[in-house]
Amino acid sequence: MFQPGATVNGRYRVDHPIGEGGMAVVYVGHDLLLGRDIAIKALRPQYAADPAFRVRFRREAQSAAGFSHPNIIDIYDVGEEAGIPYFVMAYVPGHTLKQIIDAEAPFHPDDVAGLLQQVCAALDYAHQRGYVHRDVKPHNILVDTSGHALVADFGIAKGAADADLTDVGEGLGTVHYLSPEQAQGLMATPASDVYAVGVVAFEMLTRTLPFDAETSVAVAMRQIHDPPPAPSSVLPSIPPAVDAIVLRALAKDPTRRFPSAGAFARDMTYWRHYRPPVLRTSADTGRTAPLSSPAGEGTRALPVGKSGRVESSVGTPTRSGARAGGCVTWLVAAAILVGLIGLLIVGVRLSQRLGDTDNETPAPTAGPVAPVVVETHAPAIVTIAPRETPTPISVVVPTTEPVEIAPPPQVAPTIAPIVPAANDNLVRVPDLFGRNLDEARDLLATQGLKMVQGAPVANSGYPAGAIVDQNPAPGDTLLRGAPVMVRVSSGSASANPGASGVVRR
Repeated sequence: MFQPGATVNGRYRVDHPIGEGGMAVVYVGHDLLLGRDIAIKALRPQYAADPAFRVRFRREAQSAAGFSHPNIIDIYDVGEEAGIPYFVMAYVPGHTLKQIIDAEAPFHPDDVAGLLQQVCAALDYAHQRGYVHRDVKPHNILVDTSGHALVADFGIAKGAADADLTDVGEGLGTVHYLSPEQAQGLMATPASDVYAVGVVAFEMLTRTLPFDAETSVAVAMRQIHDPPPAPSSVLPSIPPAVDAIVLRALAKDPTRRFPSAGAFARDMTYWRHYRPPVLRTSADTGRTAPLSSPAGEGTRALPVGKSGRVESSVGTPTRSGARAGGCVTWLVAAAILVGLIGLLIVGVRLSQRLGDTDNETPAPTAGPVAPVVVETHAPAIVTIAPRETPTPISVVVPTTEPVEIAPPPQVAPTIAPIVPAANDNLVRVPDLFGRNLDEARDLLATQGLKMVQGAPVANSGYPAGAIVDQNPAPGDTLLRGAPVMVRVSSGSASANPGASGVVRR
């Protein structure tokens, strides 16, 4: 290890240690050439002689040095001093998220969402370049005094295509944050990082871990077999929607988790409007699986009524337009039925007046009317279907004798479907979250809607230029030609003094 006051590579002064891990020690130091504070991470001597550890340590430097993201710590230099490999990285004055959790947790869901936006943006950046962190935990997340978070320690990060048989069964990562598939010795994927972030969110919300035991092996077994507890089982004040979001991230099956870290952060940000995905049952296997959603669509925000409550529940219509269409349909159907009854009575009376002669044929009448079918989930359609009557019909009219009306020689014509004119121009608002302005404009144009651009908003969960807000919400109903207001991300929230992060209480 390096001694305080020593100079590394003739350039970096070692001041004092600020952190220790299983493989390395981190020192705060000073770059004598550029005159700035830096952090030096050096491999422990007992591991420096092991080629496998040296390769893993070098891989950390190479992985992180190739990244350029505001929420990933920058690597400045890599070298070796007295047989000890080291690398120099940016110094972040602040604390680890673990220290903050121990001192200030539990946190409000909005505070958790602010931090997840930054951490998940860094993970999505790495995942898109083929790297999986594999050791996401609060100890490896640094938070400065302004709430800006940076992900560190890519020491066991590997490319998805780099795995080989020597990795199977290798115990990497901290067991409390290890995904079930990693605990079983399987290959880690981006979904494994999503699981670890779910554990971090659980810990921030409750100040406890979802799985704990006396030994690491016991914890790993619980990760594999035990269902995760809901955060509200620890802290009852946690809303049910937050429970559902965290539990989805902690699903045992990687395919049941969020499709990306960013999707997890986005649903946590809009947890007040979160609606869990609907599950269907497969006829072949009898297992349940989430219904597929339209391309580019994550969890969409539901419309909020005047009372501030979400106007929706599973299995009930969510749009007032459908309800209004249903009312109009029933009124139209009732009017048609009344009209048919009136025509029938008029025809009977007319046949009575002409009963003295055989020159006229009694007015035909439609047979018994089939039930009215009303579909409220689509443009309202009323169908009235007559049917043939094999025998004469006796119609009893008050104050008169029964009059026998012969059946018509052919089936009465079907009344044409009636479609309320107002519904012809109704379209649904598409989901524009995450799209750029050109894509959103084209998608709205296919629906006959117009795009109105609002002021940009700082959001580190989306790249600059991506849509982070829209009004009306996805799935709402509008008339063709109506405007839809969108707002795009202006980039990292760190550049904005109001950037969301961990709010100190």
